[in-house]
Amino acid sequence: MFESHINTDVVILGAGIAGLMAAQVLEKHGIDTIVLDKGRSVGGRLATRRIGNGIADHGAQFFTVRTPEFQKYVDRWLEQRIVYIWSYGWSDGSLQAPSPQEGYPRYATYGGMNKLAKYLAKNVKNIRVGTKIVTATRDENGWVFQDEDGALFISKALIMTPPVPQSLDILDNGATSLEADDQEALSKMTYAPSLTGMFVVEGRLTLPLPGAVQRKNANVAWIADNKVKGISPDETIVTVQAGESYSHNMWSAPDERILNALRTDLQLYMDESATIKESQLKRWRYAAPLEIYPERCMVAKGDLSLVFAGDAFGGPRTEGAVLSGLAAANAIVEMLT
Repeated sequence: MFESHINTDVVILGAGIAGLMAAQVLEKHGIDTIVLDKGRSVGGRLATRRIGNGIADHGAQFFTVRTPEFQKYVDRWLEQRIVYIWSYGWSDGSLQAPSPQEGYPRYATYGGMNKLAKYLAKNVKNIRVGTKIVTATRDENGWVFQDEDGALFISKALIMTPPVPQSLDILDNGATSLEADDQEALSKMTYAPSLTGMFVVEGRLTLPLPGAVQRKNANVAWIADNKVKGISPDETIVTVQAGESYSHNMWSAPDERILNALRTDLQLYMDESATIKESQLKRWRYAAPLEIYPERCMVAKGDLSLVFAGDAFGGPRTEGAVLSGLAAANAIVEMLT
């Protein structure tokens, strides 16, 4: 049970990579911070699931680096053996492996992408998962939040990192009004869904090295062997992700129908003797932002002490979420110090 009232300087909603990076910056400045997340674990779309005797990344599959600012963090993670270079690109379905000269390094995390989030969370003092905030209300004394169990949190400032529609729902439930142009800009930010299947395969696969196929305009956009990737040594678990349009069209279909559709494409890369022993489905309603805010974060107008952040701000990609979290934290530091 939580205390009935918890006071802090800053509440961060969302324990994905943006929220975790923001929390680290705030704490380094001596600002008391609580990170709240409705999920059972930290990470958001840095998601890894155990299935069968193995594991599968079923959210973000890898990340790239485009800026020196992010590269400094990634170099540190490489030195500490948190992440590694998985590939420099992906096959479009042919058997030819991509050349190292084709593109940016694609980084993955030892033990699955969620391990990166857990590594970052170790350096954050106060994280509470399983805490679904339903209202956020701003008055002359600051922010008051209520979770679904009736617990209250009180803060001077707020960073919101969930997908923007979810953030706006929380504010609407608390009857907290944004200025009209901020409301309009945020309301335009939409997301693509993703239907993701995880399949336990017994037998030989013929996916080209390094164990993944990316087909951006196909119904099934991504197929990856988590064993070849290096995160599931004890069993072959394959992640299959539908593309944006296919995910949208199939969203309301029964789980088994969706899994059957994803299985059809996977079987193109299975030997005739290979079999699927188990399958699971994950629906990501807000998998990737379609509208990107041009700045790394949005500082709400007026005296709200409110900042929006995440991969839809200056992003997308994991790198965008990291840089957005850092920018949001720096904006709050300016407000409070």
